Amino acid sequence: MKLHHLKFMALVLILTLLPSSCVSTRVEASPYQDSVENLECRKESSWSYYWGLKQKRIDANPDVSGNACPCREGALSWVVVKTSFTDFLLSSVTLGIVNHRTATYGCARPQNGEVDMDN
Repeated sequence: MKLHHLKFMALVLILTLLPSSCVSTRVEASPYQDSVENLECRKESSWSYYWGLKQKRIDANPDVSGNACPCREGALSWVVVKTSFTDFLLSSVTLGIVNHRTATYGCARPQNGEVDMDN
């Protein structure tokens, strides 16, 4: 009888904690910019582990050294964070320990009207 009670309490604890664990992908840049004439699109992969306790930061700020693809003006136009069905399965099988997201974002065009969008 006691073993049944312990199993029930463990199940209740797991069901309570599972929905409350969350993983977020944050894309950072400088404050807003009004000139959104043209956009360029960047795609970054983001992995997080241990329910978000260890995660890769996606940074679009040009002031951060070593940034792979910064927004030159420091201004984002839009951000989309997607999870594929495969990512969902991976997260389900590992009980949320391993999570993958793909963040796609567009940089605002430079205010001085440059046409070069290579950053």
